[in-house]
Amino acid sequence: MTDFVDKTHSSGTPYERGIAHLKRAEYPEAVAAFTEAIELDPEGPNAYVGRALAHRSLDDDAAALRDEAAARTLGGPEGSTWDRIVRQAHRRWQGDLRSFAWRREDPLSRNAVLLRHWTWQIYNGGLPQWVANGFGEWADDLAQAADEVGTDASRAVGAIVRDVAAILHARPDARETMFRMIANRSLLTGRDDELFRALSRCEQSYDWARMAFVTDVEQWVDRQAGLASSPG
Repeated sequence: MTDFVDKTHSSGTPYERGIAHLKRAEYPEAVAAFTEAIELDPEGPNAYVGRALAHRSLDDDAAALRDEAAARTLGGPEGSTWDRIVRQAHRRWQGDLRSFAWRREDPLSRNAVLLRHWTWQIYNGGLPQWVANGFGEWADDLAQAADEVGTDASRAVGAIVRDVAAILHARPDARETMFRMIANRSLLTGRDDELFRALSRCEQSYDWARMAFVTDVEQWVDRQAGLASSPG
């Protein structure tokens, strides 16, 4: 439970009060506080998870099951503000990075999604997978998003992404080549092998900055979301 407590809600919110009541075994009060949190943010899954725990402790299994189902529908517990913004963006914008309205109306969530795609795709399948899935189309936007994070690690990643963009610009068939390599589990030869090796060098450069970059992005999203929600 504590894994998703501090990163998604500031101290003194109804959610935080709900957590405090849970820790003190004040379960009716916890239900009331989490209900208030849900009324304020119906798309925040963590409050449903907390209320389900309180319901379980009150032996109200039916209510707990309803809240657990609601949390699953919203994607399960969120570990960070970055998680929350990415999930909300997918619900609102359906992941359509070509949407001009998304770019204009909600640039923070669009940048959060671009940065998440980069970190997840490379972690799960490497840079060739990121290319094969077509995210190279937004390499320039991603590089700018990394620069906006404003740390040494993020600026290094921005430079790496620009190197990738240059490679892809020189090879318009890069996406199809990487997709074919992954789909067929085949070795590449000639110019295609050169493409793979160039992308591998970029990925190796990213490995040096990866851990610091992810931490920096999480902290940056926290700050930006806080600024966006501040009065005035």
